[in-house]
Amino acid sequence: MLRQEVAIGSLERDIPDTALLEGERRILARVAKGGPLNDVLRDLILLVEQPSHGDMLASILVLSQDGTRLLEGAAPSLPAAYNAAINGIPVGNGIGSCGTAAFTGESVFVADIATDPLWKDFRDLACEHGLAACWSVPLKSSDGQVLGTFANYYRVPRVPTGRDIIAIETVAQTAAIAIERHRAEMARSHAEEQRKMLLHELNHRVKNAFALAGALITVGARTVPSAAELAASVQGKLASLSRAHDLLVDRLSATDGTLADASLRDLVASAFAPYTVSPATQARIEGPDLRISSHALSDLALLLHELATNAAKYGAWSDGDGEVELRWVVNDNVLRFDWHEQGGPIVVPPSNLGFGSTLTRRIVEKQYGGTIDFDWHPRGLNIAITLPLPRIVS
Repeated sequence: MLRQEVAIGSLERDIPDTALLEGERRILARVAKGGPLNDVLRDLILLVEQPSHGDMLASILVLSQDGTRLLEGAAPSLPAAYNAAINGIPVGNGIGSCGTAAFTGESVFVADIATDPLWKDFRDLACEHGLAACWSVPLKSSDGQVLGTFANYYRVPRVPTGRDIIAIETVAQTAAIAIERHRAEMARSHAEEQRKMLLHELNHRVKNAFALAGALITVGARTVPSAAELAASVQGKLASLSRAHDLLVDRLSATDGTLADASLRDLVASAFAPYTVSPATQARIEGPDLRISSHALSDLALLLHELATNAAKYGAWSDGDGEVELRWVVNDNVLRFDWHEQGGPIVVPPSNLGFGSTLTRRIVEKQYGGTIDFDWHPRGLNIAITLPLPRIVS
């Protein structure tokens, strides 16, 4: 294995080919306009491979979101079977040239795969596909974070020249720019989608507020003996609803990501608070307390608030006689909620999904990769929700 400074030591550093520089300028122009990342990386590799006439085979691996693995970005000239075999390799010292480069943040130039200890676990795979040398450079963001690796493979053992290193560094910089731009665009797109969804949700809540206030008064009038107590009860519920709205507004304006973590028990209690002020409203809560990560806090608040609101409007809490039970357990890194309503009015399954049901499915299934199942029966409703624990806990 040769570190970058050793390889450069006594070698003259030539200027890269004009054709390479021109090609990179065209690719950077495409990056600025946006477009599929894989296409840009593929064309960049084909550009750098062209002068070698098949002697050099290049690969770009992209770091996974959790920073533990390298995923295929583009490698159009390497054998498909080889690409499939190394897709998802761990980041770590001694994991070939690329795994080691991503782990150390330094260039790794393996001149002879057959003898280098970094390749002990992948030597047979490389030899099977006729690969004898591999030089890998970490791709870094503007703030120095590793984004992936750029690797050159050769069919014969080979030490890089000064000209090789200049070309590799130049291409690596272009690839890093493309990946960083793509990630920034994805983050902006996700933030905009979240903003639109929250604005839609706020609009939904505001329109719903008057109807819900009327329902709270109606239910309270059947269970509270005096006007003063009714006023106090409704005032408490509306104040709790206002706090729930504040949580949504805080999420919308928290652009710096400083939302605090919260207890799951507190989060459930906050969602139930508007509907459990009256002693006649039955609710049972049971489950281990967890620290909910700030990035998942508002999503879970939206989910629980929606379930509680529907129970108050249409389900067990809508006539003052029903009961809602929420239990949760953790098994195999999965958080499971079991929501059970009984004793309310006769339940008729909806003919289609309203906005609230669509929102809950979007949160559970699309945003967190979980599952949600509804089971309506004449006297109640059962809902089973599963969420991957690492996605929601701090």
